[in-house]
Amino acid sequence: MKICDLLEDIDDTEEAKMPHLYLDMDGVQADFFGAWADMHNVPHYKSIPNPEEAINELANSSSEQVYSFFKDLKPLTGGMRIVMWLKDNKIPYTVLSAPLRGPFKQESIDGKKHWLDQYNPGTSGDAIFTSGKFKYATQDGEPNVLVDDFGRYLEAWSTAGGIAVKHEDSNTAHTIHELEKIYAPFIHKP
Repeated sequence: MKICDLLEDIDDTEEAKMPHLYLDMDGVQADFFGAWADMHNVPHYKSIPNPEEAINELANSSSEQVYSFFKDLKPLTGGMRIVMWLKDNKIPYTVLSAPLRGPFKQESIDGKKHWLDQYNPGTSGDAIFTSGKFKYATQDGEPNVLVDDFGRYLEAWSTAGGIAVKHEDSNTAHTIHELEKIYAPFIHKP
C-alpha cells in the first residue's frame, strides 16, 4: 500500500465524538442530605424515621422555606473537586438536577440556580431541572455521561444507553478515575 493510500484511509476515519457530561447537583455538588438530616435533628439522613413523609413535609412547607433550603446548601468538597477537574481538562458539562416535587417545584429550581450562581458560576443558565434525566442519556445515537449519587437515576441512564458514573463524596477519587478512563482520548490534546 502506498503512503498516499494510508493517508487517505486516515482522513476517512471519523474522529471519536466526546460524550457530553451531565453533572448532578444534590448529593454531588451540594449537601442536600446533610441539610435534610439537620432539618430533622438527626446525625445522618438515613436516621430520618419516615423519609417519604419527611420529603413531603419539605415539598409542602412554603415557597420561602423551599427556596432557602436549596439556596443555603453547603457545597460538597468532592463535587467541587470534580468541577475543578472538568474545568482543568476542558470537559464541557451541564448541570442536570431533579427539582423538588410538589407545589414549590419552581422555588426549588430558583434556589438551586441561586446556589449554582454562588458555588459553580456560569452553570445556572443552561442547567436542566428534570426528574426525567434519562432523556439526555444519548444524543444522535451516541452515549452521554451522567455523574450522580442516586441509583435510580443511574440505572435509568444506563438503560437508556448512557454511561453512568456513581459518585460518593467520600470516594471522589473513584469518580475522577472513572472520568479519566472515559475522557482519556480527549484529554491533553493540543
